[in-house]
Amino acid sequence: MIFKKLETSPKGKVCKAMEGLLAEGKDLMAEDADPSVLDAGLIAAAQRVEHYEMAGYGCVRTYARLLGYELAADLLQETLDEEGAADKHLTQLAETVINVEAVAPEVDA
Repeated sequence: MIFKKLETSPKGKVCKAMEGLLAEGKDLMAEDADPSVLDAGLIAAAQRVEHYEMAGYGCVRTYARLLGYELAADLLQETLDEEGAADKHLTQLAETVINVEAVAPEVDA
């Protein structure tokens, strides 16, 4: 919608940093680890992705505001808020369940 309003089309490049973050998560999934420890690691990997996305959306939102594109800035802020909510949800999962189980994984009897 933003590009349509600006009467332009999006162009992009492959983001090597994001590729690296995703590769780390994929590598982690191949580890032979206790499932609760693996879950904790995957949440951490997902949060790194969320933080990277938030940094990008925050920067481009600021650029839009500085250039006077308030509608675009508002839409980007909505997306930034959604990413922040996802990060908070991951934090809640980690703090209340996942990391607790990872610290003291179940021992097979």
